[in-house]
Amino acid sequence: MAMRGESVRFWLPVAVLVLFAAYSAQKLVRAHIDPSVDSNDYTFRRELPGRRGSIYDINGAPLVKSVPVWDYHLDPVALTNRVVRRRGEPPRPRAAIVKTISTALGLDFKKVLAMSENVKKRYQPLAISSDPNAHRILADSHLVAGVSIEDRQVRQYLHRRRLSHVLGSVNAEHHGSAGIELKYDKYLTGASGEIRGMKDARGRELYDKRIISIDPMPGADIYLTIDHTIQYEAETALADGMKEFQPGSGWCIVMDVKSGAVLALASLPDFDPLGFGTASDSSKLNRVTNFTYEPGSVMKVITAAAAFDSGAASPNTMYSTKRSDDRYYKLPGDGSHVWDPTMSVKDAIVHSSNIVIGKLGYDMGPQKLWSYMKAFGFGERTGIELPGEEVGILRNWKNWDKLTWSRAAIGQGVSVTAIQLASAYQAIANDGVRLRPHIVDRIVDSSGSELYKARNECLGRPISASAARKLRAAMLGVASRNGTARRAAIRGYSVAGKTGTAQKVIGRSYAPGLYRATFCGIVPATDPRLVVLVSLDFDEKRKFHQGGNSAAPVFRRIATAALRYLMVPPDKPDELDEFADDDEFDRIMDERARAAGAADDDENT
Repeated sequence: MAMRGESVRFWLPVAVLVLFAAYSAQKLVRAHIDPSVDSNDYTFRRELPGRRGSIYDINGAPLVKSVPVWDYHLDPVALTNRVVRRRGEPPRPRAAIVKTISTALGLDFKKVLAMSENVKKRYQPLAISSDPNAHRILADSHLVAGVSIEDRQVRQYLHRRRLSHVLGSVNAEHHGSAGIELKYDKYLTGASGEIRGMKDARGRELYDKRIISIDPMPGADIYLTIDHTIQYEAETALADGMKEFQPGSGWCIVMDVKSGAVLALASLPDFDPLGFGTASDSSKLNRVTNFTYEPGSVMKVITAAAAFDSGAASPNTMYSTKRSDDRYYKLPGDGSHVWDPTMSVKDAIVHSSNIVIGKLGYDMGPQKLWSYMKAFGFGERTGIELPGEEVGILRNWKNWDKLTWSRAAIGQGVSVTAIQLASAYQAIANDGVRLRPHIVDRIVDSSGSELYKARNECLGRPISASAARKLRAAMLGVASRNGTARRAAIRGYSVAGKTGTAQKVIGRSYAPGLYRATFCGIVPATDPRLVVLVSLDFDEKRKFHQGGNSAAPVFRRIATAALRYLMVPPDKPDELDEFADDDEFDRIMDERARAAGAADDDENT
């Protein structure tokens, strides 16, 4: 018995030591094969991304913002190899761990369970979530295992497709790929922070061993000149006009006369900023700044402006309406229109006579007409803060042939962008002073300090104040019963505008039956506040392809909404009592348009 007792006393400590060694060995093996431990080095470094700056409208309404989220992936190997349990409790089974994961993320239990059993496929995506409660649960190693968590940001475009060509988009790395996001990427991008410290065998940070902790710095915020309410009205009116008149594309601008600030800018078709990579090239094209085209008759006011300012003609200067005139080289025609033997320059604007304006341009000569076109900004970028702005085409007058002397005067043989046209009309509205169009009002850093504040930038004075006022007065008749844009009239407000129905150039020749319809107007004409431009681009033959029949009513709707929203007082208050309500006024204006259209179905360009 004594020998047996001694044997027990000998082997018991040995057994205890063996068990302890085995336990220590398995712990070391687990630590070694733990997927979260890259090496025996227990130091770590983690980058903390800085929040990307937000984008707001002029009134501070948010348009784009970044939201911090967590990206969760499941590693079945780590889930299998780790023991998960609370102190004093037995290890949690796989099903319990999967139940915790699926419940926290709102996922299907059976789907997550199947993922957890597929050990050949590691780091399977689970979900992206901004829920802090879910993060607290899934980051707790006593509740779950096998879930990797990555800090990320999600860019939210709060109005989806609206303003897509202005705002742009970001790529997978959260850097700008179009629009303001691209142009001001360096301001919007935040500065990353950093954490360096120590971790345990399972890769968990030892917070009391942190060596470096640098907080990330958010990016700057961009405040646009865009007013979201006016933008909504503009996009809605343009979309409705596209449905009604069936063009292939359309675009519009609303610009403040006194500052050059763009209050609304829309181009259709548009795109979803979150799907920029898969969007078509046509939908990604900003037709206001990145597309050039022959403007047609909207350029006639530039020719008239040059004549009035240089003294070559006045609004009442009379011209023969005869096309076959030996003094001129191959004049453009006026279709089937029959004019009186003579016509004033003012009436030529109202009725959009190619013959009279062509003669006017020919008489001024190419050098003078070209120099005024350059002064109005054609043939050069406006400098608006959007990427990819086109220059347009305005050949030097020395390279003009004799045909161009009259054709350039009516908007043929030159190529412009919509923003250039709107800018030129802004100068006419602003008594000859041209201001740089801009769409960014200010940039503010995360501390509230202004990094940039827009100021009115004068680009020159292409014409005198007197010439500008004469021109606006001559343009008043366009949006009248006798003008080419009867449907552009706005009750209570004077409109100085001009239509354009430009035949499209495809290849090296004009395409029969295909047109771009434009109306650009200044409201109110007597005390200008806004310039509104609308263009519709027809890919097929349509009955209402003329600027006065399609672009003009879209203009009226946009301008009316903007004037009311901005509380601009009417300059023709007598008209307010003429009709009981807007619907009655619109009905009468539509009847006038139909009656005029029946008598003259082919509007002169």
